[in-house]
Amino acid sequence: MNTVSRRAILKSIGVIGLGAAHFALPDAVDRALAHAAAYQGELPLAPHWNGEPLGRITGEYMNARSQPTVDADVANVLDQHSVVRVRRVVPGQTVFLHNNLWLETEYGYLYSSFVQPMYYHLPNHPTADLGAGRWGEVTVPFTEAYWQPIPTPQYWVDRLFYSSILRIFELVRGEDGRSWYHVQELYQDYYVPATHVRIIMPEDLAPLSPQLAPSAKRIEVDLQSQVLTAYERDTPVLRHRVATGLPDWGTPPGTHYVVDKRPSERMVGGRAATEEDEEGYNLGGIPFVCYFTWEWVATHGTYWHNDYGQPHSHGCVNVPPHIARWLWRWTTPIADYDEMVVRVDNALDGTRVIVF
Repeated sequence: MNTVSRRAILKSIGVIGLGAAHFALPDAVDRALAHAAAYQGELPLAPHWNGEPLGRITGEYMNARSQPTVDADVANVLDQHSVVRVRRVVPGQTVFLHNNLWLETEYGYLYSSFVQPMYYHLPNHPTADLGAGRWGEVTVPFTEAYWQPIPTPQYWVDRLFYSSILRIFELVRGEDGRSWYHVQELYQDYYVPATHVRIIMPEDLAPLSPQLAPSAKRIEVDLQSQVLTAYERDTPVLRHRVATGLPDWGTPPGTHYVVDKRPSERMVGGRAATEEDEEGYNLGGIPFVCYFTWEWVATHGTYWHNDYGQPHSHGCVNVPPHIARWLWRWTTPIADYDEMVVRVDNALDGTRVIVF
């Protein structure tokens, strides 16, 4: 088998602008595949694309190929955040472990690991019926946040992406006549266009299997096969590929417990992606975070890649947003809809997380 460097593959796909250190090609492909085969007969693993009709380019740019392989001619080059309509999903070259799915689009074939799946791209009806506050989900490819409901550069705060989760507590009318939601984070607040956010009702975040004692639930994360399995007693109830920590930021093996849960979180590390620190990050609206160490390692939803099945993170366990929501609803401690943070008094009251 010909050996191709990781950086060369990333450049060929067209995602090198994200920083090559964020991606890892496993060294022992055959061993990992053999290990994953031990799960045969249990819950099936979802593919990297589940019928979503739209996708957002997550890399700085992306090469669309004439065929579903990195050796094919470049048909088009798409900019970051471009939205494509997916005609169909086809098997092609397995560029990264566990994923051979390519997206056929009008521009050519795109490797699915670096295209964010999207179901929605529709405006929402703003609502003033927010009670003490509601959770909302961004349903457009991205939206801009401002310190005031005035969309000018001097008030710009951040860009928030599809599937980001926000705490909404007020609907206001801006000077431009548009409706804006006032968003509250733990340490700051800002405004986003109200039509870009879908309100999540309390019943949509109701606990799952709340009748079970904390000891009856557990999560297992297999670092080698990059698979997370949730158990009720000894019955697996959810299984999905994940992206755990890269070698320099490894996800810690051992037995842990969920100690802190948040429907939405801003995660900041390094020097916030300055030119001097390509590994820095400042990411808002991260969906459904379940911290299972006091060093702030968590399961959480991810909108900056679709690359599950290999190490990719700074230590956390990345999962698709809908899987993160399921885990947040299912794990203990049980969180009230209106709580921005819920913590355990006794670690044993949190769901056990075994990393091996």
